[in-house]
Amino acid sequence: MKKFIIKIYLIITLLILFLSTITLISFNIADLIRNEKNNIITALNIIENSYENIEESHINNILNEFNLKIDIMEKNKDINLKKYTGKKEIEKNSNNLYDDFLYNNKNLYYIKEYEQNIIILYKYFNITQILLRDALICITTISIISIIIYIFLKKYLYKNIILPLQEISKEIPKLKDKNKRIAFKDYKFEEINAICKEVINIENDLETIDNMLTIEKNKINYILDNMSEGFVLFDKNKNVFAINKMAKKILNYDKNNLGENILYYTQNIKLLENIDKALSTNQKNIFDIKTDDNKTYSIHISKIQKGIFEKGSGAIIMLMIDVTAERESEKLKQEFFSNVSHELKTPITSIQGYAELLYNDFAISKEQEKEFLKIIQKESSNITNLINNILTISKLENKEIEINKSDINIKTIVDEIINSTKPMCIERNIEIINKCEDISMIADYKKIHQLFNNLIVNAIKYNKNNGYVEINCFKDEKNINIIIKDSGIGIPLVDRNRIFERFYRVEKGRTKSLGGTGLGLAIVKHIVKYYNGKIKVKSTEGFGSEFIIKIPINN
Repeated sequence: MKKFIIKIYLIITLLILFLSTITLISFNIADLIRNEKNNIITALNIIENSYENIEESHINNILNEFNLKIDIMEKNKDINLKKYTGKKEIEKNSNNLYDDFLYNNKNLYYIKEYEQNIIILYKYFNITQILLRDALICITTISIISIIIYIFLKKYLYKNIILPLQEISKEIPKLKDKNKRIAFKDYKFEEINAICKEVINIENDLETIDNMLTIEKNKINYILDNMSEGFVLFDKNKNVFAINKMAKKILNYDKNNLGENILYYTQNIKLLENIDKALSTNQKNIFDIKTDDNKTYSIHISKIQKGIFEKGSGAIIMLMIDVTAERESEKLKQEFFSNVSHELKTPITSIQGYAELLYNDFAISKEQEKEFLKIIQKESSNITNLINNILTISKLENKEIEINKSDINIKTIVDEIINSTKPMCIERNIEIINKCEDISMIADYKKIHQLFNNLIVNAIKYNKNNGYVEINCFKDEKNINIIIKDSGIGIPLVDRNRIFERFYRVEKGRTKSLGGTGLGLAIVKHIVKYYNGKIKVKSTEGFGSEFIIKIPINN
């Protein structure tokens, strides 16, 4: 700004200097010529008026006074005026007389013709020298004046324009920092004050816009971070622009970097291949991936064409939905139908085979006939128990079971089951130790009875000969605690997490021989769950098992 003002000032000064010099010199030269002409004519008039009575010495004094020289030529002699006029042709006036001024060879000539003579008055008059002298004087004078004006103008401009603009320019960068506020002085020129007001208005507008953007950004971040699904947004170069907490958790990425390539977030080949496919096509890709924590996520990758990204390049949105429960449910359903088919196939085949033998009246004895009917009855009973157990689990899962709550005594239920299982215990010499306290609870008698019956019967079935089953029930401040411990064969570590699954058997052959359906513990789990309780198992293979149940008192 300062340099620009200096340049403009210099240009204007030079232009004024040039025009002023030309004008002053023009007027000065014209005035000098006019004065010299007047001097010549005045001197000539004096000489003419007193020529007859004046002495030659006095004429010389007059000429010296006016700094003039004179040549007189007789008309009857050859007259050569080229010495004075040079190449210029001088014309006579209306009276056929020479009466004119001319400039030649740095002299100013005045030629006048008389009856007998031609008088030539002339004076040394160097226009170039005069021009240079006047130009030097003019330039010097104007330069001194210009320098003085410039010094005062510079101080004035610096104080009232340049310095305020510098102060404004130092304040404007504060617009980038929302923690700093702009402060301006009151300046002399209203135009500069107007600029300051506009900058302050812009600052206020930017602050308002920034607050609005912050609020909107916080809303978006809150929504994204509270989504149960993973969300990732990246551009055509696969640089991530947005990622929420759930996506980081799924991808096992714990940094807060944005703008990095998707390769920094995951190296899952299936995921990366489908991202490339979505970028190259407009097709939506849906597929499943499994993470290290054995969870299944449904990945939805789709391309968007419009928005904040450059036209035509598009971007990718990736949603990651936890479908572990759904996939497990589908898997369990498939296993359920497969297991039901398998469990029903064996007894039905047996019933069908023995029924055909009886129907076709093969040569069989009465004892064989009774044996066949006994097997048919047993298998029918197994099918009925299996179907009833399946229906029970289904109702418990869907919470459709009818619960007839009443005040029941747990110790009484345990005693009933112990009495009903005495033949099994006597057969294998298994001791049942009942440590149940006299506890009452509001619950469905049949369900609690089924819970204890399944656990106690299992403890007897999978026990060792001459073993024991210990039943312990007690109440604390929050829960009713049920512990059933046995000295049986135990549960292998690999099977421990699956024993509550439907139709799962630790030893399929042995379970089959003992009449198990693989649904007992599944029913126990669902009954405990119905009462908002928890169940866990401790077991060492070959050294027995311990089932621990906690049911909240205020369930």
